[in-house]
Amino acid sequence: MKAYIEQLLDYNYWANGLIMKYAEKLTPEQFLQEHSYSQSSVRDILAHVMLAERLWLDRMRGKFRVLEEYKKFFKPDRYTTVKALYGEWFDLELQMREYLSKMSEKQLLEEFKYLRSDESEMEDRFVDVFTQLFFHGMQHRAELALILTNLGHSPGNLDYSAYLRA
Repeated sequence: MKAYIEQLLDYNYWANGLIMKYAEKLTPEQFLQEHSYSQSSVRDILAHVMLAERLWLDRMRGKFRVLEEYKKFFKPDRYTTVKALYGEWFDLELQMREYLSKMSEKQLLEEFKYLRSDESEMEDRFVDVFTQLFFHGMQHRAELALILTNLGHSPGNLDYSAYLRA
């Protein structure tokens, strides 16, 4: 199972890379242009997905931050370009890969407790958290692919099978 989760993590970052490659082609105005999707702009959607990964990695590591701390951290306006966002996300990717590399098959199936940002206690299995990360990213990449395509910069095929053949 661990090898499969590692492969899905590879796919996740491969697909993110394609989205960012085409997002870099946007003008600064297009990068910040408001849309009627889950977040208001390409920049904000990318920052939202990155924040979710940071939040889950913190939870898995046993770190807790109240909502106000995340709001201070989550400032999409500090990312004026895709490259600025990608630099931070790449560092997060390395941390996520390192965290997963140290887990055993058994640990992936274990449950862990964490506090949500509203301070309510939850419990999930590590494997389910990684799965959540993958599907959450996929949801927002679909939104981004549509926006990018409408702006003339389609990222092309983001299918898992395309990743396997890349």
